[in-house]
Formats: sequence, structure tokens, C-alpha cells
Amino acid sequence: MKDQLEDYIRDNREAFDDAVPSLKVWAAIDKELNTQHTVTKASRRIRLWRVMAMAASVVLLLGVGAIIGRQLSLGNSVQNNLASDNEIFREVEDMKTYYESEIKNKEAQLVQYNERKNIAPDLAQIDQHLRELSEELKSVPAGSEEHVINAMIDSYQAKAAILEKVLENLEHKKSQTNKSNSDETNI
Repeated sequence: MKDQLEDYIRDNREAFDDAVPSLKVWAAIDKELNTQHTVTKASRRIRLWRVMAMAASVVLLLGVGAIIGRQLSLGNSVQNNLASDNEIFREVEDMKTYYESEIKNKEAQLVQYNERKNIAPDLAQIDQHLRELSEELKSVPAGSEEHVINAMIDSYQAKAAILEKVLENLEHKKSQTNKSNSDETNI
């Protein structure tokens, strides 16, 4: 049976080889290649953003660690605790300023697309969580601030990541629309 099939294919080889894929097949292949190229650029941007966010987190954690270590080495006097609390709150304010600046930049970019209303509930929920964490930070026992601060960092990073992902999707859609318009113009 196998030999008969091989003989049939060998005898009718030319009939198999004259078929050419349609333009739709080639267009689909081209589109897939362009999509893979765009995804590669986006993944590089995401990796860079993540590295920067991790670096900022490390710097902040080192700062908080230094403050806590200093507090422990100076003793437990009330004056030292108050000074340390003020330093922690200054570090937290610096962190908030950094992330809020990044988030405002992303939101400003998002205004161009008029899409903020679609993610507003998610962002409002994160903002509420951040307000709760800020209140909790004021009443947390000395030396336990790091856990709350890490939760705040995670919340800021989540908010920035949501905005970044939405922007990437919108930019991708825009580039696809521009490309298809350009293709139609060239035809």
C-alpha cells in the first residue's frame, strides 16, 4: 500500500507542484510576522520598565532599611522614634511622588486615546487601596512599616502596569490602523 502511494505521488508530482497559495495566505503570513515584530518591541519596553521599577523598589527598600537600622541602633527613645517616623514618611512621600509622576505621564498619554473611562473603576479601586495603606502606615508599630510600604509599592506598580498595558494595546491598534490605511493608499 505504501509503495502504491509513493508511486502515485512520484507519477503525479507536477500536478501537486503547480498549486500556488492565494494572496490571502501570504497576507496572513505577513500580518503574523509584523505582529511578532511588534510584540518583540513591546516586550523590550516592558522589560526595561520592570527593571526600572525594580531598581526604584530596591533603592526605596534600602532607604527604608537604613532608616529602620538607624532607628534600632539609636535606641528606643521617643525623640528618636519621632525623627525616624518623619524620615520614613519623607521616604514614603518621595516614593509616592515618583510613582504618581510616572502614572500622571501615562494618564496624559492615555487622554489622547480618550480611553481612561474604561479603566477608571480599576484605577479608583487601586487609589482606594493606597489611601487605606497610607492610613495604616500612620498607625503601624515602629519597625513594621516595611510591610505596608511594600504593599504601597506593589499597588503603585500595578496601577502603572495597567496604564502601560492599555497604552501598548492602543498604540498597537493605532499602528495596525495606520498600516492598513497606508496599504489601502498604496493600492
